[in-house]
Amino acid sequence: MLNNSQYASSNKYEARIYLSRKFKINPKSKYEWIFDHFPKKENLNVLELGCGTGLFWLANRNNIIKSWSIILSDYSEGMLETARNSLSRINYNFQYEIVNAENILYSDNTFDIILANNMLYHIQNRDEAIKNIRRILKDDGVFVVSTMGKNDISELHNHLYTFLETKNNKFRFKEFSFSLDNGIEQLIKYFKNVVMEKYENKLEINETEAIINYYLSFNEIYDNVIILPEEYINGFRTYLQNILEKEKLITATKDEGIFICKK
Repeated sequence: MLNNSQYASSNKYEARIYLSRKFKINPKSKYEWIFDHFPKKENLNVLELGCGTGLFWLANRNNIIKSWSIILSDYSEGMLETARNSLSRINYNFQYEIVNAENILYSDNTFDIILANNMLYHIQNRDEAIKNIRRILKDDGVFVVSTMGKNDISELHNHLYTFLETKNNKFRFKEFSFSLDNGIEQLIKYFKNVVMEKYENKLEINETEAIINYYLSFNEIYDNVIILPEEYINGFRTYLQNILEKEKLITATKDEGIFICKK
């Protein structure tokens, strides 16, 4: 589980999003690619759980079907406020609601599409959340879940680990509790039809500060551990600059995708 401070505001989240958006090589954004997997019928009821800053809908603003009823939900009031501000430029009547995915109060068979975009691994009682998602999904509805695999940006993590070892720091990121590698067995308990699709992409990075800010955003994420202490920043910057001088780019493979779930 993320420390509550991680998503009290959008700042740390945006630092992570910036790295993926700025340096990706796939011309189609992941958000557009996910939207391609949505049914495109009229008059659908749509729910996003954990909407973050609303970037998914901003990226797909020209493709939203006007007759859809769309609820954007998040556990964080600060995130919802950022989403509301970000999407105010779009001429669409989104609804915004605070929702705890472990205690969903919507009625049975309410939604045609439910989206959980990189959020299920934050849920402690994930079985209860998935069971409730199934309950509120219509019989012919679709639940779209995006997440990462265990090899996501592993090359970039290895640079961090190599640097930290010079400080006798043995930190390693924990494996996601819900990922492309272990998600099917969790979903198949509640959905008869679960299909995985991969989003092909990698990062080509030429900015040291983007990497530094990315890792700073994870400070205190696990048990209040400081992953990149302030006194390490200059040394890590020099370490990254030396790599860029030699190789011009720091590359990292993205291991991302979705599960498409139906009852």
